[in-house]
Amino acid sequence: MESIADGPSDARAALDDVKAARGALANRAMAPWWYHIGLGLGVGIVFASIDVGGSLVPTGVIVGGILLPSALTLSVARSRGVSVNRSLSAPDTRGLNGMFLIALIVLGGIGLTLKLAANLPGVLTGAGLLALALTVYVSRRNDEALRRDLLRRT
Repeated sequence: MESIADGPSDARAALDDVKAARGALANRAMAPWWYHIGLGLGVGIVFASIDVGGSLVPTGVIVGGILLPSALTLSVARSRGVSVNRSLSAPDTRGLNGMFLIALIVLGGIGLTLKLAANLPGVLTGAGLLALALTVYVSRRNDEALRRDLLRRT
């Protein structure tokens, strides 16, 4: 039978172990720098393929919008040993992700309008560069929010 003095210290040690394990998981759940750049590149490819037009439109949308993000997500999961799919729904980023989606729609709409109405070449590619930078920023913020969320649960 344990003494009462050992009970609280053992409980504290167990809680400290859980906290350390959560901290290690939170650190492993963070995506590497190339993941964020790759996601931004995927969005940029979608915009640029629409700008170029022709047969590149469906190819660019499929590669930049579906295949590249999927391959990056699988690569991160394999390299980190952790598959995290909650970074988009962390409480701190819900509003940010909504604004991000609106910003992408606005950038695409303005770029497409200027391309079709004013016949400005390269305007969607320029919008794609802005979308790339915005995607990298939002993706990194999602990661940071996920890490805070995992650490907060201790």
